[in-house]
Amino acid sequence: MNKDELIALAGQMSIDEYVYDEEWGYSTSEGPPSDLAYETARRFQDIQMLPVLMDLLEQTKRLEMKQYFYFMLGTIGMNTGDVRVADFLLERLAQETKPTLIVSILDEPAKQERVHDATDIIQYVEDSRSAIRNSAIDALGSCRGALAEEALIRFITTSTDSFEIMSANFVLATIGTERVIPHLLPLLDHPKGDVRHSALNAISELGDDSFLPMFIKGLEDRSVDVKAYALLGIAKHGDASSIQPVVKRLKTMLKRKRQIQSDDGLVALRFLNRYRQSDKTIPVLFDWIITKRWDVLFDEERQWLNKYRTSH
Repeated sequence: MNKDELIALAGQMSIDEYVYDEEWGYSTSEGPPSDLAYETARRFQDIQMLPVLMDLLEQTKRLEMKQYFYFMLGTIGMNTGDVRVADFLLERLAQETKPTLIVSILDEPAKQERVHDATDIIQYVEDSRSAIRNSAIDALGSCRGALAEEALIRFITTSTDSFEIMSANFVLATIGTERVIPHLLPLLDHPKGDVRHSALNAISELGDDSFLPMFIKGLEDRSVDVKAYALLGIAKHGDASSIQPVVKRLKTMLKRKRQIQSDDGLVALRFLNRYRQSDKTIPVLFDWIITKRWDVLFDEERQWLNKYRTSH
């Protein structure tokens, strides 16, 4: 696309209302122009657009248009893996002062395969504006190295915002190393379940089977989400010592029909299935579930048990 076409597309991205078709006498069913324009932009992968977009960002004064151009820039980087895009975005980050545009730029590095220098992003992790902090935390998910890790460790040990600590924990689970773990352990006693389950997830990703007792203990937590991540930790690091706690959790889940769909039951079934040859109580449990608890199962659980039943 040339410069004029990109400007026209950015204009369409701002049109939220449905288009009225005079010939047919009703609004189009394809969705508002903004949906179609975003769909077009999400397919961008022509790196020759990069200098054109950079020129447009230099020339454009309208805040909204800049936001669309940053989105296009980030999409090209996501679709092509071109490392220059992250550099362009960070270069622009140093120039923008409006909070909305800072957020728009920070939202794009999170889509990139890799951001090599986290320095310009880190300064916004401690920003006084929550929208900027949240976008900066997410942006660090594409960064690697000690600087990004240290910034997030500082954040989870000083912040009082449980949602933001949760976000930082999930980023650390992706980019962190085992040296993060001592800073995660105190968060397992945090009053908010969001913080506890995200810390448990990060420990599962960064730790080893020595943390298995924590995952087993997590099955007794009052938060359903903590229980879910405890099961995932056991699936990853567990051994035969986890069988009975997982059996207990599965039976509790199947006491009644569950209102919210989740994979917890499948995770438990698959874990127990590893030990069905060595622990004879497991086939008995599966038969009990098939004969007595079939009506409370989700479709995926029934499908799994049907495969189990036909293969034995």
